[in-house]
Amino acid sequence: MKYKLPFLMLFTSFNTLAQLHCPPVDTIKQTGAVYSAPAAGNEEWIGMLQGTLPPNSSVKNFSEALIIIDSDKNNIVGQGEFQKCTYNLQAQGRQIDMFYGNKTWSVSISGQPLWVYQQNPFLEIYQCSGVAAEECKFDILAPG
Repeated sequence: MKYKLPFLMLFTSFNTLAQLHCPPVDTIKQTGAVYSAPAAGNEEWIGMLQGTLPPNSSVKNFSEALIIIDSDKNNIVGQGEFQKCTYNLQAQGRQIDMFYGNKTWSVSISGQPLWVYQQNPFLEIYQCSGVAAEECKFDILAPG
């Protein structure tokens, strides 16, 4: 059994471990200030609301997903470090950031046209917004 994953990875482009997307709004569960959603494999989407918990703190809708490009590395177009999926809450002006496995991941968005490249003096990013959360797809890349 333990040899199946490495064997399957031989047939996967870009050493992709899994294709994921931000969790759909209706899959996000709230327990106090902690938000969670199921994900592929052994990981989970998790977010923690900072500050005082507002009276109506349920998730309203999807805002954006963000990938940061590491300009210090010899970057391949369409790759970067996946940061977060951000959701608007019912409470006016409040948002929750959700993280896959509570860490950053090297990802590829090759062939995913909804991600928009943006550059400012400090960062280069890819942003996915204005669509349903599950439309912001990305591939987790194998380390190394």
